[in-house]
Amino acid sequence: EERYESIEIYDFVELVDFPRDEKGEITAFVHPNLQDNDYTGIKKGDPLFVSMDGGIIRYDKDEPVHPLFVNEAAYYEKGFAMCLAKKKRIEI
Repeated sequence: EERYESIEIYDFVELVDFPRDEKGEITAFVHPNLQDNDYTGIKKGDPLFVSMDGGIIRYDKDEPVHPLFVNEAAYYEKGFAMCLAKKKRIEI
């Protein structure tokens, strides 16, 4: 029997919506670096979105996080582009 002394978890931080205009229309899309890269760490300055005019919207918080459920179609109607979580190790 295999035994573990610790496990890694991803602790929820926040839901991130797509950038939207005053009418509620989406104005940017998930940056290609994040697409299909759930659980990859991001830090301040890393790209999150590409706006319709080609501008880059970057992650602006100091604490590194891991995006989960990135650009999942089922969540468009829920109003979020991704979930951000902190990676933690728990001793067991």
